[in-house]
Amino acid sequence: TGAMNTSYIRGNAIHHSNNRACTLHDISNTTVEYNVAYNIKGLTFFLEDGVEMYNVIQYNLAVFTRMSNSLLNPDINPASFWIVNPNNKFRHNSCAGGTHLCFWLRPARVPDGPSYTQNFCPYRVPFDEFHNNTAHSMGWYGFWIFGQSNHVAYDPHTGTPESGYCNGHRTQARIGSFTTWNNKRGFEIVSGANIRLENQTHMDHDFSAFEIFTAK
Repeated sequence: TGAMNTSYIRGNAIHHSNNRACTLHDISNTTVEYNVAYNIKGLTFFLEDGVEMYNVIQYNLAVFTRMSNSLLNPDINPASFWIVNPNNKFRHNSCAGGTHLCFWLRPARVPDGPSYTQNFCPYRVPFDEFHNNTAHSMGWYGFWIFGQSNHVAYDPHTGTPESGYCNGHRTQARIGSFTTWNNKRGFEIVSGANIRLENQTHMDHDFSAFEIFTAK
């Protein structure tokens, strides 16, 4: 755990895994790049607790992420990239042919697992960088913002890491260039506030490019 400035996960091929491809658990400043994950059960690239920050996740490919009934609840409808704390860099990643989701931002009121504290608010953390990612042929959506069982909306604020982002004022989260095609939907926001989607292309979806249920 902690700062891993000299650590990286680079250039690996992970396939036919029954329990994820890459998990970042309570760490920061790690680089995850140039990895290929194929036929993975459950959340493939998994930023777990909600306190993981300043990591770089780039140039990764996830193909055929599929559901699992024997892991955690989110693994029933898994994402190739599962995000609780968005203060990380997501660049040049691609998903294809998964049963459910490419990116899932699951805002949480407090961190999960051993990182639990009431003094950190993951659902208020803005995005660091989201740039030039793609998703196609996913069973559900290219990107999903949904709090699942904790019933909390994504609501980015200007708080500081020292305060766990629990202070500050509402600010705009920018989710940058993203290309999706041949999914059920391109981008779905179930509940979120002050989210800016920019430089995005969504095409040839079963239902819609964008679906927004509750927003401010």
